Amino acid sequence: MRSQRQFPTSPFILGLIGLSFCLWVQFSGGTALCLTDGCALFQDFSLAGVSLWTAGSAFFGLTLALCALRLPNAARLLSGTALAADILLMAVMSFTAPCANCLIVGLLIALTFFSLLRETALHKRARRSLLLLAWALLFTVNAGGILRDASELWSPLPRPEQTSVQVFFSPSCRACQTLAGRSSSLPDAAWFPVAEDSRDIWLIRAMAKRIAEGQTLADAIAGAHTDIPGLADAPDLMELPDYRFGLLKPEMILLQFRLWKNRAHVLAAGSDRLPFVEFRGLPAFLREEARPSAPRREDSPRPEHAEVPGLDLGVAAFCGGEKQPGSCEDDNSVKNSPRQPSALIDTSGMAQ
Repeated sequence: MRSQRQFPTSPFILGLIGLSFCLWVQFSGGTALCLTDGCALFQDFSLAGVSLWTAGSAFFGLTLALCALRLPNAARLLSGTALAADILLMAVMSFTAPCANCLIVGLLIALTFFSLLRETALHKRARRSLLLLAWALLFTVNAGGILRDASELWSPLPRPEQTSVQVFFSPSCRACQTLAGRSSSLPDAAWFPVAEDSRDIWLIRAMAKRIAEGQTLADAIAGAHTDIPGLADAPDLMELPDYRFGLLKPEMILLQFRLWKNRAHVLAAGSDRLPFVEFRGLPAFLREEARPSAPRREDSPRPEHAEVPGLDLGVAAFCGGEKQPGSCEDDNSVKNSPRQPSALIDTSGMAQ
């Protein structure tokens, strides 16, 4: 029997917007609103052969039909079921990658459910819903993930258009200083500073000023150590009030936020060592023709893996944020290594 309630205008409008959006994403890919990799992850996702966007279009289309028939109770039951399914989807996204388009659809589902709840609730207490509370918590988590992923890494150096290598370094790390001194061997690399402690924050600030004046990365790092009064006498700059309270200046707060983003990227990649180098594509040295290390007899078996002379993928040195003197170079894996650090890997021919 048709309900005698008045036409649910708000749920109908939300359903129309939701249907249009789902159809747009389904047929166009929705790349215009893709802020993270989660959109690509869930664009082609399907359950039992039914894509998320087909399911969303079916939900909003059925909601429109129920609203047109003035059956708000049935529409509320349908939207509550869809909201529960969206809670499960957002729980999956919180452990994988958040999808901006999915969150927009989820927001429209939640607003539709809330508006139908207001339409059909007999008293104010009935308008409260644990489903909405659980959805709001997961939505906040995923929205924060999108903001985190959408914010770019910060570097005081100009970034190449085609970046095949990303190097994360600390200006106080000796291994990082050695790598920075050979930066010309990595012409297409992007360099991102990471602060291991508050001392590094001031060093990076001084380094960034020198880079802005036109100095190279290696010269800027070396000069930064001379630009900070009292650095040699007080390794822990937080012992000096000027440096401790200087971190509260707006420019220093912004710098710390940028450096937190860079450090979070390193930690998220599962690394606790600097320098940290990321390769995007196939390094050029892997494309070189392998040369046998010794003449091979005709009756000897062909080796499965040809040797590439001079190739050493071991760790020559690193820093892990320790404050003890010499801790960067005294790691057992470094001291006991029989091989010396080899030349930088050529990435100029990195395959994209």
